[in-house]
Amino acid sequence: MTTLMPTRISPSSLTTPAELHFSDSDMKLFQEMMYRETGIRLADAKQNLVQSRLRKRVEALQLPSFSAYHAYVTAPGHQDEFQACLEALTTNETFFFRHKQHWDFLLGTIMPHWRQQVPASADFRAWSAASSTGEEAYSLAIALTAGLSGSAHGVHIDATDINTQVLERAARGIYSAYALQKLTPRCLKQYFTKLPDNSGHQVQEQLRRLVSFRQHNLQQASSGKPYDLILLRNVLIYFDGESKATVMRHVSARLRSGGWLILGGAETLNDRSSEFSYVRPTIYRKR
Repeated sequence: MTTLMPTRISPSSLTTPAELHFSDSDMKLFQEMMYRETGIRLADAKQNLVQSRLRKRVEALQLPSFSAYHAYVTAPGHQDEFQACLEALTTNETFFFRHKQHWDFLLGTIMPHWRQQVPASADFRAWSAASSTGEEAYSLAIALTAGLSGSAHGVHIDATDINTQVLERAARGIYSAYALQKLTPRCLKQYFTKLPDNSGHQVQEQLRRLVSFRQHNLQQASSGKPYDLILLRNVLIYFDGESKATVMRHVSARLRSGGWLILGGAETLNDRSSEFSYVRPTIYRKR
């Protein structure tokens, strides 16, 4: 294990921000750390982005180099800073009802089929497996509330992400105009409350109660009741073959037989399709 770096360093040992250099070897250190801890591959092409995001943490801790920061975050007792590093390196930007075809399929195919098969009082269980700031999970809540209107069915949505900061934002449910760009005025009025200072809109409480947010690393297994639907969108692109296989094994274990899996626009199951039937691009059903 790497030795513990001091939390206080004399000013004479510090470099100025302009002197901080992010080398190829520094990039490799963080690439290996991210893959080891999360299964995520940081592409070489993202070196400038990684440097920019880590520089803020290096300067905040007054450390002399990026390699010193790596030693610091991987040392025992620095789990909080490790989490801050992890969160700095995960990208989170999305909006409500992204990929319209998925929501049309949910309401037009999945929901009618599910209602024909389950008892009248059953809950529809869904998992937003990389929920980021919550737009996907709340989109699910809106769609399922509308799709099950007038029935005795309930809705249960679990939303997970590896990044605790985005989960805190998601739980508050406050969004700017960018995130709300696809919503109709009617939807905005029905499910959101405009903040008094006009800084954004907040998801109404009755909708927020349908979603449970928690931290989860997709490289780790989880337990609980099976889901009817799992959204795993724009996640697999960050993993290599071995990591993808691990993620899919854990995801499949949480999806009921006949349940639905929706991936991102550029993602396919390929050699993992033996557990799933192909329905249409990005949409699969567990055998």
